[in-house]
Amino acid sequence: MTSCPGCGAAVGQEDRFCESCGQSLLVRRTPVGGPVNELAGGACVACGGENIDADGFCADCGRAQPSGRDRMESDLGMVVGVSDKGRRRARNEDSMSYGTVLGADAPPTVVGVVCDGVATSDRADSASQRAVDEALGVLLDAVLENGDAEEATRAAVAKAIEVVSELADPSVPGTAPSCTFVSAVVTPEKVTVGSVGDSRVYWIAAPDPGPDAPRELHRGAMPSQVLTADDTVAAELIAEGMSPEEANAVHQAHALSKWIGADAGDIEPRVVTVEPGGPGFVLLCSDGLWNYVPDAAALAEAMPEEGGMVAAAGLTKLALDLGGHDNITTVIVPFPPTEGTE
Repeated sequence: MTSCPGCGAAVGQEDRFCESCGQSLLVRRTPVGGPVNELAGGACVACGGENIDADGFCADCGRAQPSGRDRMESDLGMVVGVSDKGRRRARNEDSMSYGTVLGADAPPTVVGVVCDGVATSDRADSASQRAVDEALGVLLDAVLENGDAEEATRAAVAKAIEVVSELADPSVPGTAPSCTFVSAVVTPEKVTVGSVGDSRVYWIAAPDPGPDAPRELHRGAMPSQVLTADDTVAAELIAEGMSPEEANAVHQAHALSKWIGADAGDIEPRVVTVEPGGPGFVLLCSDGLWNYVPDAAALAEAMPEEGGMVAAAGLTKLALDLGGHDNITTVIVPFPPTEGTE
């Protein structure tokens, strides 16, 4: 017998669902609401007082308390992630959600979603969290049903648009909750990514294993590269023929041209599937990381070779050391995903 990862009830080796709570036993995922820091809350971090008000301030000394979202981490073996509010932002408006599917009828599969709340919109943190939670559910269900990954990605974006739009207050025009969106469905052969906005998915090729490594590690992987395209004013001007230098110099060059939200209009996500052809990593991140290191080869060089949480924490630290002006979210999936990494 083993235990249900959801409720802890005893389950049989051949069971596919928990009889107590109904959770699929083939799936492990981050909790709905995010892997919130459980150490947050309690006594005041400054004076030790216990009179913390509903807004997160100590009634005794006035100190603002750390939010559970300020630093979120989760390690599911086949996928790890870190989300940090950075050094300059008052709160973390990034969100991440990911899960793994392990079953006899399908190869090990990892699904990840990262959304970056638009800071100028209302309830940006709620928008990004609802988007990642609901989109992840759509993608995991599709994997369990052997659905098409590209169709599932479009359905996940549509669901994210639906739930984020529900947060809008029609009495307050111009402040509709909004966020960016990137997702990845990673199987042992393919990577399918979807994007809206300027968060990114990178392919990071594994380092050269050296001449004495086993033959299978010398399979030719595609070089490190960005798998998504930014939806920004500058990116659209470059696509129309303007030079990158000129495009990035225009007013509001980095403003979003597409986003998730009630005021976003009709949105069609960019969806692409690639076959990496060799070992490496799939990296999902918000612009809090890539604004400092946009080049894929430079990211590959900066990424700690240990992989896993060491790599996610290391890239996060790099962004913090370079200024940490924005929220930073880093999710890493080793390719190919294997059950042995669980």
